[in-house]
Amino acid sequence: MSKEIEVKVSEVVDYLKLGGAFNTALEDVVQRKIAVAEAKKRGIEVTDEELQHSADLFRQLNNIRTADAASAWLDERGLTLDALETYLEENLLIFELKNRLVSAYDKASYFSTLERQEALRAAAYSEFIAKAGVEN
Repeated sequence: MSKEIEVKVSEVVDYLKLGGAFNTALEDVVQRKIAVAEAKKRGIEVTDEELQHSADLFRQLNNIRTADAASAWLDERGLTLDALETYLEENLLIFELKNRLVSAYDKASYFSTLERQEALRAAAYSEFIAKAGVEN
């Protein structure tokens, strides 16, 4: 038996479609693209310092302590450093977009607890996505 097995991207896509996970993943990616485009349209930018802080947190959460460990982590997943940076930058853009959406809704001290603020951020984001024509 060969130790190397070739897997085509089309096989992974078919597997996800048959298992029902493809549509969810596709919707998530489309929603992210819409949100990132809107964030950029609103002039939201990510600084190098914010990106560095996000990368530091990501490495900490994934127990990645050295450059070699980071390289191995990316290689194991078939990812590049650029893909990780794009992912982190998009997360930051979406986070700030959610904050700005909340500011339009945050009218009362009712939302003084962090739990309520996060619920409002999620609701505002969901409403934005719905208005953008993407189903959850």
